[in-house]
Amino acid sequence: MQLSTRVDYDAIAELYDRSPHREKSPDPQLAAFLATHKTARGLSLLDITCGTGNQLIANSSLAQQARLVGIDGSLGMLRQARRKAANVQWVHGDSAALPFATASFDFVSCQYAFHHFRDKAGMVREASRVLRGGGRAALYNLSPQDMPDLIYYTYFPETRDRDLADFWSPRRIMTEMRAGGFKDVTAKREHLRFDHDLADFLAYARQRENNSQLLTVSDAAYEAGLGLIERQLNDPAAPRAYPDHLCFLTVVGDKPAD
Repeated sequence: MQLSTRVDYDAIAELYDRSPHREKSPDPQLAAFLATHKTARGLSLLDITCGTGNQLIANSSLAQQARLVGIDGSLGMLRQARRKAANVQWVHGDSAALPFATASFDFVSCQYAFHHFRDKAGMVREASRVLRGGGRAALYNLSPQDMPDLIYYTYFPETRDRDLADFWSPRRIMTEMRAGGFKDVTAKREHLRFDHDLADFLAYARQRENNSQLLTVSDAAYEAGLGLIERQLNDPAAPRAYPDHLCFLTVVGDKPAD
């Protein structure tokens, strides 16, 4: 079973949806794909590592007549998902050994989970295998290679080392998708820059048990980072905001028509 290399999601499943930014909007890549079809009837959509189901539930508004399937390696996360939507098929399984027949889905997505996988190449191959000809895969993640000034990397430098080890570069993802049989593979970066209130960040960082980035660092590095933020906040001459930077990555590939 390809469980997360970073977090025990069974342990945090009950708290997961209480963290910031867990709400989801319908997938724009799914909307673009559906625009090429007159109806969603007969289509099958798969979300790999669906977590507590928020993305698939949001997507259901776009594809009410489609078959919706979510797969995750965490039974705890799936229990939360099943409480929310009975019209979705929630499956416990391995992203690198999907328990589905070849050519059984039209659209496959993976939302901000690729860095957790032990066998990333296996997941890409499996996504290609279960797609029908003419189907599409959309992979969303962050790109640490394009955001060296992320707030975590400044106050908790070990997080950058771990992220660079866990997150494949956009080029590597695209190369692996082409090798896996996808065509017309594209990568789009979206940069978001904003002032991050340090007091708010400190309060969130103190909730380490539900923060996948801070769970990857040593206890000493974690405490050192908290101390650094606290000292800055206690210094009247120091800035109380940090100019943060996120780079969101979307990689899309199509399965050649049969």
